[in-house]
Amino acid sequence: MTSFRKYKYLKKPINWSLSLKATIVTGLLFLLIFGFFLPLRAGKANNPTQSPDSTAKETQTQTQTKTRTIPASAPSTQTIVQSESQSRSSLSTIVPSREIKADFSNVIFVGDSITYGFKKSHNTVVKQDHVYAKIGAHVYEGAKLLGDNSNIIRSRCNGSVDYVFLMFGANDFGYDMRSYQKWYKELIESTKKMFPESKIILQSVMPMKSTLDQPQRNLEPQKLNKIVKAVAAEEDVTYLDISKSIPNATNLLLSDGLHFKSELYPLWIAVIKNNVKQLL
Repeated sequence: MTSFRKYKYLKKPINWSLSLKATIVTGLLFLLIFGFFLPLRAGKANNPTQSPDSTAKETQTQTQTKTRTIPASAPSTQTIVQSESQSRSSLSTIVPSREIKADFSNVIFVGDSITYGFKKSHNTVVKQDHVYAKIGAHVYEGAKLLGDNSNIIRSRCNGSVDYVFLMFGANDFGYDMRSYQKWYKELIESTKKMFPESKIILQSVMPMKSTLDQPQRNLEPQKLNKIVKAVAAEEDVTYLDISKSIPNATNLLLSDGLHFKSELYPLWIAVIKNNVKQLL
């Protein structure tokens, strides 16, 4: 009985000692297990199939691949800037063409009695103070008709004489044609000096009818117009065939076979308007 009691008292320390050892062993086992498997699982989680070296290589490959996907044709910033600069430069060189205004306020007419008819005809837009013509005038008098009044003429045209229409010949046939050519060229040169900003238009000589005194007069305009056209080419100015564009012009001649009825002048203006692109 006494020995049994001793065993009973010894049982508790023995059980405690065994429990402590079991706990220590169990803890060591857990530490070993987790200490081995946790780093391995963490490495697999970060890179389950590749080593660190292969990861670096892949990163470099991806970078190179991304770089190669940039289109080769994409313009650089410098190219874009240069392109825009060139575009602005080309735009700045574009000069708008001047056109004949609807009221012909930027136009003057210079000539003989045929041109003078604009002063008598009130059915056109041409103002009388834009007509510099004289009855019986010859081509060599053209510069005198303008005189030294360039500033006054500009003021009448609101500061800009953009077009000068010349027509001489009604009183010049019968002269030496070389003189006619020389005088016309001199008129053009003096007009260029007076109105350097203007465009000069040489107009064809209008048709004429023959008379008893001048049986061949109907042929003169054709001769004169050959010279006028040649002068226009030599002086680099525009030639406009007015008479050819008015087929019934001969029917509008007065009884003298040289001057015209007022109905001609609106047709004359219509020819200019219809050929405005040629005159720009």
